Amino acid sequence: MDEGKCVVCCDNVVVCMTEDYPRVPNPPVDIEVDREGKEIVLRNIVKDDVNNPLYLEYYVDKNFVQKVSELGFIRVVFVAKDFSEEGKLDVKLNREDLLLIRREVGLGSF
Repeated sequence: MDEGKCVVCCDNVVVCMTEDYPRVPNPPVDIEVDREGKEIVLRNIVKDDVNNPLYLEYYVDKNFVQKVSELGFIRVVFVAKDFSEEGKLDVKLNREDLLLIRREVGLGSF
């Protein structure tokens, strides 16, 4: 895994290898969804610093989105190069966020 990269690893968990992680607990997070060809990219914009928000970007699939829909949040785990855990962030998703993400991966409403 490369520095600055995030990957989905489990049910609702994303692992990000970076030394840049939120500096405040429970910062506000915006969600963006993009399509790159047939791939769906989910972007979390972590507003821990107004002048320098943290952007987390990763590819998602239907299984991940289904599990996230059931749980209502994404857990982001920040790791160092040796995979030691440096921090966690739970990105809570409201119904509107979930509907947008589900529509993009072809799951429809729930």
